Amino acid sequence: MRKKMIAIAALLLTVALIAACGRANETSPQHSATSAEESAPSSSAPAKSSPAAAEEQPAERTVATVNGDVTIPAEPQRIAATYYAGELAALGIRPAGTVTRLLGEASPNLAAYMEGSADIGNFPPSLEAIAALEPDLILATDFDGIEYADYAKIAPTIVLPWSNDDVWTKLRTIAGLLGKEAEAELFISGYESQAAAAREKIQGAIGADETVSIIRFFGSSIRVYGGRDIGHAFYNGLRLAPPPTIAAAMAQDPNFTSTENVTLEELPDYAGDRIFVVVTDEDGDKAYKEAQKLALWSALPAVANGFVYELPANKWFAYDPISVQATLQEAVDFLTAGKRE
Repeated sequence: MRKKMIAIAALLLTVALIAACGRANETSPQHSATSAEESAPSSSAPAKSSPAAAEEQPAERTVATVNGDVTIPAEPQRIAATYYAGELAALGIRPAGTVTRLLGEASPNLAAYMEGSADIGNFPPSLEAIAALEPDLILATDFDGIEYADYAKIAPTIVLPWSNDDVWTKLRTIAGLLGKEAEAELFISGYESQAAAAREKIQGAIGADETVSIIRFFGSSIRVYGGRDIGHAFYNGLRLAPPPTIAAAMAQDPNFTSTENVTLEELPDYAGDRIFVVVTDEDGDKAYKEAQKLALWSALPAVANGFVYELPANKWFAYDPISVQATLQEAVDFLTAGKRE
């Protein structure tokens, strides 16, 4: 009997040992999974801000302006721009609203970029229209006719004074204020590539020694342009030569915009082998048409050779990154199309 009891006890002990080993084998993977969970951040640990949280509590940055330091959103979503819409477009930003003169037919270079932007009126813009946009930033100029304090009641405001800086300096300035420096450099490098291709396209269409003039009639006087504004596409983009009088002015002042009052009698001193005439308002057009009747005009080499071109003012009077891109292409089209008069 005793031997039987010992055998049963031994058998039970063996079963218990086998069961214990089985449980040990089952718990090892489970323990490994638990370790992996522990290696991940726990739900109670501080987590990085999610995009949603960033929108609820947007990061801010402080920028130096003519009105002192101004705190603005790091990523403004609704900018009301009383000017500089072209600079914003070049940075990939569409303003929530801008002035009438930068919208639609008034600004064909920017029209596609401003689709969906509200009209805030012309100068001075409407404070009511701006407030209705609920902007988180206002980008204004010093010629708006509105006090900074009135803008600041609506939203953080950066007043960027108009200056004689060239188009790329202005773009870089605005990019620096908005933290978009990389976008600015990408746009500029893209323009430089476009300009290099444009210079190749006009090879053979205009002589290397030919000069180019850009003029506008103002009643009894004429204005002749340099390398800023209207002249950017020709003198900077295409690197064409101005007549000696304008070349001297540009050498003295790289940001030279234009002459003041040049008479019709003085025009031969400013006329290049190619003349581009800016067609503007009714009075200017009338003066231009009257000049075309004169022997002095007909004797100009550009006129005699059929190299006079008319530039639409709404395209060419804009001086922003998008517009200089558009006018560069139009300048190529003019020159490669041959004679125009």
